[in-house]
Amino acid sequence: MKKIMTLAAMALCTITLCLTSCSKDDNGDKELSTEKFIEEQTKILNIISGEYKALIHASGKNGGLFAYSNLTIDKNGQVVCKDFPYEALAFGISELDNNEEAIRLRSALKAAPTASLSFRLLGDPKTKNPADFYALPIIKTTIKNDYGTYNIIGHMKTDVLRAHYDAKTSSLTMTFIINKLSRVIERQGHSEYKDQTKFTHPVEFEISTLEKKK
Repeated sequence: MKKIMTLAAMALCTITLCLTSCSKDDNGDKELSTEKFIEEQTKILNIISGEYKALIHASGKNGGLFAYSNLTIDKNGQVVCKDFPYEALAFGISELDNNEEAIRLRSALKAAPTASLSFRLLGDPKTKNPADFYALPIIKTTIKNDYGTYNIIGHMKTDVLRAHYDAKTSSLTMTFIINKLSRVIERQGHSEYKDQTKFTHPVEFEISTLEKKK
């Protein structure tokens, strides 16, 4: 009799745990309404706004680099990344390509000055996670060297920058891939865009916040 009561008690506990677990799963899978999503994302933007020391990692088939940058984020999601290393775009050109066009473009990109990169983080309810963002930065640099003036625009794979805020580490990570370059050429009052065919390898960028200054 005692054994039967014990088994019955175990069965009851199992059923209770199962119901509790299912209840938690149902709540976890519940999608946020548009209003709630915006509310939660606004809270996150308020949390991450400030000035940071950030680390930029650029990598491609032909090399990679690490660079530190000062980064600011306002409560509207506007990001300014100072000292962005545009020179890393040179990693998209093979070091084995000794064609004159490749040599000139590679030389120009290696001489690209660091400059600010600005964009705005936007929320996308389709991700179902208010800690996920996207942005549409314009990757553009102007380089002047012995070969002339290069106005370069980088085109992103999938056309967007992806960002995620990790509440556990209080860090924001932003990634994007440049898989195409164009050179802007001014001719008689209008602009022409010429694809740089010597840029044959994608270059991936990751920007991560390290510490919040204020």
